[in-house]
Amino acid sequence: MNYTTLISNPGRTRNRCSLSGALAVALACSSLSFSLAFAQSAPVEGAAAKPRFLYEQEPLVMTADALRDANGNFTLDKLPMPEPKCKVSLKGDVTPLTERMWKIALDDVERNEVSHESGTIYFGAGTRYGDRVYTRDISIAGVLGVNRLYPTEMLSSLKLTREIRKGLGYKVSAPHVVKEINVPWEVIAEDDKDVMAKYKTNSYTRATDDVVWLWAADDLFTIHPELADWKWMHDDGEHFFKVFYEPWFDSSDGLFRGQPLFHDITNSAYPKGMTKADCVLLKSLSTNCLYYRGLLAMANASEKAGQPATEKQQWLDRAAALKSAIVKVFTKPDGTLAYYKDRNGEIMPNREILGTAFAGIFGIVEGDAAKAAFADYPMTDKGIPLFSPYIPGNSGPHNMASWPFCDTFFLWGKAMVDGGDYTAQNAALLGRSLGTAFVPAKSKADNEEEWGAGFGSFHEKIPLPAGLIDGSGHQLWSAAAYLNVCIRAGLAK
Repeated sequence: MNYTTLISNPGRTRNRCSLSGALAVALACSSLSFSLAFAQSAPVEGAAAKPRFLYEQEPLVMTADALRDANGNFTLDKLPMPEPKCKVSLKGDVTPLTERMWKIALDDVERNEVSHESGTIYFGAGTRYGDRVYTRDISIAGVLGVNRLYPTEMLSSLKLTREIRKGLGYKVSAPHVVKEINVPWEVIAEDDKDVMAKYKTNSYTRATDDVVWLWAADDLFTIHPELADWKWMHDDGEHFFKVFYEPWFDSSDGLFRGQPLFHDITNSAYPKGMTKADCVLLKSLSTNCLYYRGLLAMANASEKAGQPATEKQQWLDRAAALKSAIVKVFTKPDGTLAYYKDRNGEIMPNREILGTAFAGIFGIVEGDAAKAAFADYPMTDKGIPLFSPYIPGNSGPHNMASWPFCDTFFLWGKAMVDGGDYTAQNAALLGRSLGTAFVPAKSKADNEEEWGAGFGSFHEKIPLPAGLIDGSGHQLWSAAAYLNVCIRAGLAK
């Protein structure tokens, strides 16, 4: 791979957080090397300095103090002026709007700090979601930038997810038993809401993308070696592979079963009529990419925790085999990548934004193959669609929509693959989610429930093709996406 390894020396706590250079995660692995870095855009030598994140591609335009799109607009003076506890600021020639959005993003992250009954501080998914514990939201926010700025809170958040998941095990509501998977299922409720009420998280059948935590933990410890607990990561990683991941592995094609990352089962991300079992017995591109990244993380943890070199090699060998299986199964004749392989072995040919992004970011596809994977994926002024084409016959926010954090992963991956600078476009798309124009609420109460604070915080989703802003405000991974684009652009001190 021709990725640059960038080294930083971040601060130790949230209140003394600092940013230096770019985020890098590197695993140098004998015959299999892996390096993941935020690409930074340097000014052209000799060119006059130009403020970052000015964007003008009608109808989407972001100026120094305003943003407009096809649906609406806002100006800097209308935005809130929060004072987040994290005092990391931006450097260089940045606009007032860019600086304000940075503070709003930090404030949104901090509004998601939740105190568990044990006293542990962790990150919620969005203020609308209260004290629920979502591994995917925490982990994705971490790798987007929260790991760098709030390391102690991220570590406690990740450790809490592991304790809760181990305590819950395979306890499920009756409809969430998947008899095809040979694990000790235990029915404890008739409705999964009762599982959430007791454990503050969903049963494993609704969280088969759980492996994402290993990417987050490896990223966190690489950035912050002063708080790295490699033995914990190694030991918990071994436990989760043995108990929760390996039972879902299919040796016939070398892939892991499980839902695509973040797509709630039986939702609009799947063809109508699919059962809960159908949704978790498929093999998705995005989640298998995360398993690949998780196997590399385990190789790193094995070495850092002082395990024998033979163990590290075993993890690397498994990662290499999985990479080969992903490329073989998901690459279509035109070089693009398919969404998933269903439980019956049929390929769902639609392209999916996160699977494509992760394949590029993790180096699963490289060179011309990587460029082909990203080629002609639709990008609109209202956001990047989750699917191309949409899943037929099942409209909804997990299908005909753009999600700001997904846009960010895609543009990050695209930049790594083709060397382009998409940070201004990325920032403008994220800026839209502060509220150029909202989906109309049926009542004031609906507005408060769905949108949190309403205008002026980073929101959850954008239904397409209309492009109006929807979902909860102060959304953790949406705010983290803005941190990410600023870090990638080299703006954070």
